[in-house]
Amino acid sequence: MMLLHRMVYQLYQQQDIFLEGQKITPSMVTLWQRVKILFGADLVQRNSATNSTRFSLDYAGSRFMATPLASIDSKKIPDFLSREYTLPGQNILALGNDPFPNVTIYGRSDAKFVMADGVKGDPTAAAKYDIKTKQLVMIDPGQELPRLMQRLKKRGGK
Repeated sequence: MMLLHRMVYQLYQQQDIFLEGQKITPSMVTLWQRVKILFGADLVQRNSATNSTRFSLDYAGSRFMATPLASIDSKKIPDFLSREYTLPGQNILALGNDPFPNVTIYGRSDAKFVMADGVKGDPTAAAKYDIKTKQLVMIDPGQELPRLMQRLKKRGGK
């Protein structure tokens, strides 16, 4: 049995929120404004004047994979006993909804899994997905991922 953990971050243009033409933030909303919002006042979102971007964790969840008789290569064992299955219950401890459930890294031959702390860390792989081109590019989670996130954030803020 194996546990696969998945996290999906997305890069967003920072937004400002306006109520009745006045910019509001969660820290400065008055009680009266909260009541208005609760009862359906129109909120207007606009791209921030700073054109800055933010990464957001949109999904974090796990799924269990099991193969009843793994690593046994025999013609006498029925196929259903040597096939990998996803066990039910994958959304029990999930945060958010997976925006790209059909885009996966697990099972890809080009996925590079690395382990932090030598061999003590969890195997981790990362990829960049372009929603416009539907292209998935594998990246090194230890070296390339932090630099790529910084570069994307800066490029989005111009």
